[in-house]
Amino acid sequence: MSIDTSSKWWTGTEPEDIEGYLREYADRGHEVAAFRLARCACGSVEFALEADDNEGAARRTCVRCGTTHFICDSEEPWEDAEPESWACVECKSDRANVGCWFSLRDGGDVRWIYVGVRCAGCGILGCFADWKIDYGPSGHLLDQV
Repeated sequence: MSIDTSSKWWTGTEPEDIEGYLREYADRGHEVAAFRLARCACGSVEFALEADDNEGAARRTCVRCGTTHFICDSEEPWEDAEPESWACVECKSDRANVGCWFSLRDGGDVRWIYVGVRCAGCGILGCFADWKIDYGPSGHLLDQV
């Protein structure tokens, strides 16, 4: 894993570099405590991604097998969402590695979710969506990336 911070955009060489990027990106008031990299049941780690920050919803679609998966608790708010599709700011690729950082409350409930990306084409790192979780129990969301 290696993150290059010397250019306008931070870039990573591996999907796991999303973790390091989001550690620096996350709001200091919401220190992150857990990271999960999205992986399709077919084994792929490359996805098309859609999200709506306002509704707190994100959905990934595997570029290998086409399986669609809602991230965490996104299925219910999805019907009211106006999702935007992710595309790389540099190379315009729509294929990304996806990972989530979680800020946790005492007791293990999720407080905040950050949906990070790494462009599968050129390695640019970013945070495409984030939202607050205001219910509990919510620890199960850690396993729904």
